[in-house]
Amino acid sequence: MKNFRSDFPVFETHPNLIYLDSTASALKPRIVIEETSRFSVESYANIHRGAYPLSEAAEIVYDRSKKRVANFIGANSPAEIVYTYNATYALNYLAGSMRRSGWIGRGDKILVSLAEHHANVVPWQMLAEEVGATVEFVRLDESYDLDFADFERKYDDSVRVVALAHVSNVTGKIFSLERLSAMLRDDTYLVVDASQSAPGAFLDVQMLDADFAFFTGHKMFAETGLGVLWGREDLLREMRPAFGWGGAINWVSEDGYESAGLPYRHEPGTPHIQGAASIDSAIRYIESIGGRETINEIKNGLVAHALRRLEEFPHPIDLLGPRGVEGRVGILSHSIPDVHIADLAEYLGERDICVRAGLHCAEPLARWRDVRGTVRASLGIYNTIEDIDRFYDAMIDGITALRR
Repeated sequence: MKNFRSDFPVFETHPNLIYLDSTASALKPRIVIEETSRFSVESYANIHRGAYPLSEAAEIVYDRSKKRVANFIGANSPAEIVYTYNATYALNYLAGSMRRSGWIGRGDKILVSLAEHHANVVPWQMLAEEVGATVEFVRLDESYDLDFADFERKYDDSVRVVALAHVSNVTGKIFSLERLSAMLRDDTYLVVDASQSAPGAFLDVQMLDADFAFFTGHKMFAETGLGVLWGREDLLREMRPAFGWGGAINWVSEDGYESAGLPYRHEPGTPHIQGAASIDSAIRYIESIGGRETINEIKNGLVAHALRRLEEFPHPIDLLGPRGVEGRVGILSHSIPDVHIADLAEYLGERDICVRAGLHCAEPLARWRDVRGTVRASLGIYNTIEDIDRFYDAMIDGITALRR
């Protein structure tokens, strides 16, 4: 099986590290670290404001990154790419802009699923409170996919927004959004949380027939502090920005202002310029190793081995998510009765095994499955079969020790 561990300098400093928290944030490959640093040393300046060569060079890098992101997700144009400060910021900005545009009002309905990250729930609940709309949850079926019968019951004439994750950050399930998008009316906005699908290089906004999508750079090898909001160009042009100040306007007078063109009207203030350079190099890295095909090959091999280990696990344990390789990504969330998951995560951490324990910002899903939390191991291209074995061996030892 392919492995790209040597591309990540953190393992030179921590040779025994087993990093199984990529869903929270991915480690950074050498090319991203070096090229982002080189940009800061050789080309950094503020952009869109300077008429001097250094500023113009920085602007070239910034605009080039937009083109690369647009191509990476199947957007029609770089004008459809808006940089924010993370995925949560992107969704809050979108919800606020929808409110300001009058797209959602009293009596309207927003549909989300039980599997959503809180970042794709709370902003809609806040918007609903402000305008008198309601938020309803679509249930899941036993395969952890969307319950389409429940969706059809709830998708009435009042629904204006359907906001769904492309991939669950708890179960790893890839949701059937192409099927769902074909069911929507023209007066419904489809908003996709692509935080877990963009890193796998399989987000295609055209295939999903979405209206908006958002994700973050740090989960796909780029720096923290850079989010991406994609929207159809006609909608971004029509949508009234939730925020406004320098860089987002053409002119300001005592009587008013005029918004700038796309995408700048949605990017007020100085952007995260180094972040743009980092996502440019991160995407080039993903493409250089073979993109989706390679990532999927590694994921399938690791997940298949993990599922085999779970079949022979000596303690009671439940996996939240599909029990097969297909239709999922490398996110493995384990519910373990009679063991405090925080204690188990600490036990693993003392052995250089990095996992995440808790509800993973998805409490409605946890209540649906009647679990108090899970130990989540999320896989990256730097993981190996040996990592999986060390993880499950340490889990067995930890559960045994904690139950004494």
